[in-house]
Amino acid sequence: MINIEKGKKENNKIEVKVTIDQEKVQQEFNNIYRELSQKVKIPGFRTGRVPINILEMNLGKEYIDHQVAEKLIKETYTQAIDKSELDPIDVPNMDLVQIDKEKPFIYKMKLEVKPDIEIPKLDDIKIEKKIPKITEKEITDDLERIRESHGKLVEVTDRESRMGDFMIIDFETFAGDELLPDGKKEKQMIQLGDRIPKEFTDNLVGLKPGDEKEIKMKIPEDVNDKKMAGKELTYKVKISDIKEQDLPPLDDKLAKSAGEYKNLEELKQHIKKQLEERARYQAENDFSEDLMEKVAEKCKFEVPEVLINKQVENMLNNLKEDLKKRKMTIEDYYKMIKADESKVKKEYRSLAEKQIKKELVIDKIIQDDKIIATEEDINNKIKEIAESTNQKPLKVRAMFEKNKTLDNLKDQIKREKVVEKLSKQVIINEK
Repeated sequence: MINIEKGKKENNKIEVKVTIDQEKVQQEFNNIYRELSQKVKIPGFRTGRVPINILEMNLGKEYIDHQVAEKLIKETYTQAIDKSELDPIDVPNMDLVQIDKEKPFIYKMKLEVKPDIEIPKLDDIKIEKKIPKITEKEITDDLERIRESHGKLVEVTDRESRMGDFMIIDFETFAGDELLPDGKKEKQMIQLGDRIPKEFTDNLVGLKPGDEKEIKMKIPEDVNDKKMAGKELTYKVKISDIKEQDLPPLDDKLAKSAGEYKNLEELKQHIKKQLEERARYQAENDFSEDLMEKVAEKCKFEVPEVLINKQVENMLNNLKEDLKKRKMTIEDYYKMIKADESKVKKEYRSLAEKQIKKELVIDKIIQDDKIIATEEDINNKIKEIAESTNQKPLKVRAMFEKNKTLDNLKDQIKREKVVEKLSKQVIINEK
């Protein structure tokens, strides 16, 4: 029914000639004639009884040929790709060669495929691998964050405000003598020194509830709103309340309230384990990225342009989504970085090419070595994730299944096996 002929591969492109038996072609013509006869209304002929020559005269032979060709290509495309044993990376270009109900139907596909990749010797590659070390300070800092999350705000009555205090304020914002739109705010809580401009918080130190303060600040020239750039604003602030954080003592009681921990020492050990896991993951990720980048650099092949362009578009779409969450448009972003789309695309192109090259090398090794993620591999990885997140393995697996991301986990396992294989072929310096 279907026959294919593959041409030579040139610049990652292969032409495939597809031939379909005349019997199948005649059958499809008859089907199309029947369908059109039911749909087309021609004076003097009953629906479904329109002769073929009348259909061709009214609709045009080219139109009918096109309908048949479209149907035959649609029906045979997947089969032709499977028989060719090729893996196209883009929608192929189609060329019609022959369409005649009394002859075989012939069309050609120009497929773009992955490049031929040869992995060279890697014994001259040197990679640094960090040995993760956790300090006592890191553990202490995490414990302090837990204390702060369990702290309570208490009213300050016996002293003036200082850095770190929380303030409840009312304020009005003026540009000259004009109150800005939406420039009046009431009962706003701020923490002195926390993501608030220094010149603003410095002026609020040393005050008491009921005090009023006038603060002048100049807007930077490089802000997005050019109408406000460089202007001096005046904030008229009234202090309603001053609060400070009352932190609980670092003891067994705090540990128990922070989770299922028997005492403070058990909480510390859990924090240490989490920090070690995080540091180990970061070290392994950095090592993997460095290794794959250096291996990809040694592999000499051209990355298909279509894959680079797709990756650049994905990167731009991700950027737009990220900006949208921050309530910014892509135009605002271009203004902020003093660039345009063409410049950003040019910068992204270099990154995209490197990323795709690494992915193609990984895919090549997975394919050649027939690397798979076994059920045992998946269970071990789920157990590892469960231990690091203090959850039960069944719950972790259920999460992957619910989110339909189990295939992503399998891909991760296969990539780790590739890195493990390649790491045995290079020189590793641990530090």
